[in-house]
Amino acid sequence: MTTPTDVDRISLLVRSALAAVTGEPTEAFRDDTLLGDAGIDSLTLIEALMSLREQIVDDLRIPADDVSELPTLPWLETVGELVAFVSSWVPAG
Repeated sequence: MTTPTDVDRISLLVRSALAAVTGEPTEAFRDDTLLGDAGIDSLTLIEALMSLREQIVDDLRIPADDVSELPTLPWLETVGELVAFVSSWVPAG
């Protein structure tokens, strides 16, 4: 489980990654924003997730071996669900 500070940082990283792959501002990605409505298809999502893993390792200074590999993607509908999914990769503390 991650700390509240880590979750906030991960949330910002997720929104930044989505903004990078879509060209939309980070403010466009609220927790209740539907990924499909924001122009995020499965290929775009995978691109964002691969970038996110690298950013999490760098930004949170976590050894790469401690961050989970990309598991099989569950069905994700909203930005909030994506943030929770990405947060689950990061070890506690």
